[in-house]
Amino acid sequence: MQRTWSLPQPSGQTGKLVGTLGLSPTVAGILVQRGIERVDQAVEFLCPSRLNLASPFCFQDMERAMARLQHAHELQEKVLVYGDYDVDGVTSVTLLYRVLTDIGFQAVAYIPHRLEEGYGLNREAVEKAHSAGVKMIITVDCGITAVEEIAYAQSLGVDVIVTDHHEPPEVLPEALAIINPKADKGYPFRELAGVGVAFKLAQALFGRFGDKGVSLQAEQEILDLVALGTIADVVPLVGENRILVKAGLKQMEQTVHTGLQALLEVCGLSGKELKAGQVAYILAPRINAVGRMDSARTGLELLLTGNPDKAAELARRLSQENQLRQETEKQILSEAIAQLEQEVLPRVIVLSSPNWHHGVIGIVASRLVERYYRPVFLIAEDGEEGKGSARGIPGYHVLEQLTLQKEHLRKFGGHRQAAGFSVARSGILGLKEGLNRTAERFPDSLYQASLRIDNLVSLDELGEGLLTELEQMAPFGFGNPGPTLAAFGIPLASVSTVGKENQHLKFRFGNQGEWEGVFYRQGGRLASFQALSRIDVAFSLELNVFRGERKLQLVIQDAEAVATRQERAVEDPSERARALAEMPEGMPDASDEKRESGTGMSASGDSVSELVAGIEQVAVSVEGVVTVTIAQSDPQELAKGWEREKLVEMYRALRSLAAAANPFAWPALPSQEWEVQAIKIFEELGLIRCLGGTNPWQLELLPVSGKLDLESSLRLRALRRKNIK
Repeated sequence: MQRTWSLPQPSGQTGKLVGTLGLSPTVAGILVQRGIERVDQAVEFLCPSRLNLASPFCFQDMERAMARLQHAHELQEKVLVYGDYDVDGVTSVTLLYRVLTDIGFQAVAYIPHRLEEGYGLNREAVEKAHSAGVKMIITVDCGITAVEEIAYAQSLGVDVIVTDHHEPPEVLPEALAIINPKADKGYPFRELAGVGVAFKLAQALFGRFGDKGVSLQAEQEILDLVALGTIADVVPLVGENRILVKAGLKQMEQTVHTGLQALLEVCGLSGKELKAGQVAYILAPRINAVGRMDSARTGLELLLTGNPDKAAELARRLSQENQLRQETEKQILSEAIAQLEQEVLPRVIVLSSPNWHHGVIGIVASRLVERYYRPVFLIAEDGEEGKGSARGIPGYHVLEQLTLQKEHLRKFGGHRQAAGFSVARSGILGLKEGLNRTAERFPDSLYQASLRIDNLVSLDELGEGLLTELEQMAPFGFGNPGPTLAAFGIPLASVSTVGKENQHLKFRFGNQGEWEGVFYRQGGRLASFQALSRIDVAFSLELNVFRGERKLQLVIQDAEAVATRQERAVEDPSERARALAEMPEGMPDASDEKRESGTGMSASGDSVSELVAGIEQVAVSVEGVVTVTIAQSDPQELAKGWEREKLVEMYRALRSLAAAANPFAWPALPSQEWEVQAIKIFEELGLIRCLGGTNPWQLELLPVSGKLDLESSLRLRALRRKNIK
């Protein structure tokens, strides 16, 4: 699939980021290209803080949910946590079930069988729950469209609290409470995953029942589940999702969940620094596999077990199921490609077969999108009904397009980029024709794949220092893709095939072949590169460590013969902008494929000297515990409050609280903005960690040895600069 390259546009907005924060021009340029132009935006993006999470009580129905849960707790009523069978659903059920049982609720966990029960709350499950004495159902990652099922539950005297993140229908279910950021204008961030919404309910529960023997670390300990479900559900990694995933990945490295420990071990990730890409492509598929091929309850059992031997056995079973899923996926993909080759490629791909496994067609749809850059609707026929999965491309709203074809559908729901649906077998042809008819309204440019280039570089600029800078922008994923660099006209010393069945290409760049690059799944293009002496390359950077040897490697995203910059540019920028405007608010461009690579920042000597010219560096000992190198500012800055003495005084106050009990509570009051910013500075420097809460916060003082340069804090630089003006 040939792609046009969308080149970065020159911008004069990088000066403030370089001058105020000391960022390198490369990173400053990438941030500006992604719409992060202001200093405060850059600080919050590069230093995501849990102190910035909104209160769970911003949800309008949260108080009502808490009142009902309080009643259930007092009467020891049985509460059913009902979820979905994908990773987002499994982690949501695990998280909320653990929290409820730890607090002392009589909780039951339930995940429907994909093939036998289908998606969402169903009438039979409600009836079984009622017969088992359940008085309340809490849905997680589902429920927002269950109008009839929730009405039936109410008729049986079973109250329902919906926690979901899917797009709400025109008519909402009459649940006791609905916690969904897309249906609640009171919550400031609408892109939470299902597990993120469940986490907000958990936060509220910790606030109300925190004295029921629950440790202050409890909120911290479930963040790994939040990160796992959020990454797996491919929601944009911006805003609160970015905060939760970054903190959750750190927690995952020291997880207290026995099953997750076992899964990391089986995957070869135990004891390693984790990245979002590893979770997305190694961990998550194993949990997803059992839900796709049979029952997701095996994944739930893994995450809930506290028995190491059982966890190891379940983790191995998940890996075996994943291998079976991969084989099934490969077979379906081959059949789908064979069907497509029999006709002219349509604007919207709609394929069906009675031989396809419903649990796998969603993955195959994603593979077809990558291959053909078309919206894809795949249907697994089962008797007179077909169950479908859809995947979109930027600018094509899958759920909206299904809504336009609702006369052909029995049921549907989902997101902008992915959805599920059911259709009568006799209606498949009408659905196909209808989708392609409405697709004619979109411009041709929408169906042309575009690769966004974040920055242009030369080979001389590459090095571990640049990679370290770039990695500061992680975690990467949908909505925050790993930056793609491009180099034009670089010398190509050699190219060869590598890997099983020679499916990959290995390049040697530079006059002496000193730079190495790998182009995955492009072995068939060997001949097209062998005759070239120079080449244009789009790539990300990664560090390849083999037998103790560290080597920088270019991971090729695209490569072509040398062309002029004008030939590389997107032909119609206005159409590109229109497509991007349809992405969720606050989301950078996500048109390129999901991938994991590094990004970052560094301090610029010139910009630091501009900020603190003539400043004398002095070492100040704080209570004999940690030595901090603090810059003594000029009188004008001292008057504004960001001076050495006040920060030391603040740190001493925190130390005093920690001496009595660590972790400890700190009230978050609007009148304490100075203290809030000081805590965020200490958090950025690794002196303190926020364990959770909203008011009060639960903070933990961390042991630190050696010297810390206070000037390395981006937040402090920004605040000082702001106060000087």
